[in-house]
Amino acid sequence: MANPGGTQRTTLNRISHKASFEVSDLYSILDDNFVAHVGLVQDGRPLVIPMAFGRVDDTLYLHGSSGSRLMRLLHDEPEVCVSITELKALKVARSTFNSGMHYRSVVIFGKASLVGDDEKDAALDALSNSMIPGRVQEVRSSTKKELAATIIVALPLDECSVKISVNEVDDDESDLNQGTWAGIVPIITSIGTPIPADEEAAGLEVPESIKRLASKR
Repeated sequence: MANPGGTQRTTLNRISHKASFEVSDLYSILDDNFVAHVGLVQDGRPLVIPMAFGRVDDTLYLHGSSGSRLMRLLHDEPEVCVSITELKALKVARSTFNSGMHYRSVVIFGKASLVGDDEKDAALDALSNSMIPGRVQEVRSSTKKELAATIIVALPLDECSVKISVNEVDDDESDLNQGTWAGIVPIITSIGTPIPADEEAAGLEVPESIKRLASKR
């Protein structure tokens, strides 16, 4: 069961008012973003690598090539820390000290669990449909060779920290009326017009999964 902010590691001790304990916020941040930063320890040293991910119910899936250093490490089912951040705006105050950002973020702690060969095809389809709903039904199935070259790990959403920052500029009173501009600079991420890969694709209609994705974002 998804559990935002329910453990000692996920409790915000500083600026705790930015914490969210709503599962709906957790799901929204995960479902609206595509890149996670996965951290683990290799030979006593920290390693953080950006990866694509997908959520299915209360499980986060990560996948990659069996030749990847990170995936070989994940194959051993280590403890990991995964973070996803969505930057919404820059908060520009009348001092650098009071400036900041608007963002939504999730940090997930847990033990990676290797998805077995008998479940890999279904997990990969579920991950793909999580990123682009309906795309799996529009393309061919994965081959045995492709599945063998892929490692998939699952991470339960049992220990998560959700943080949302949307506060307005809060300048020191002494900084007001000094002729310095302050405000919010929105950062907007959107999906552009799909670009065909080649002449064949250029002659075909954009598939429904891509149309829905573009309209959603």
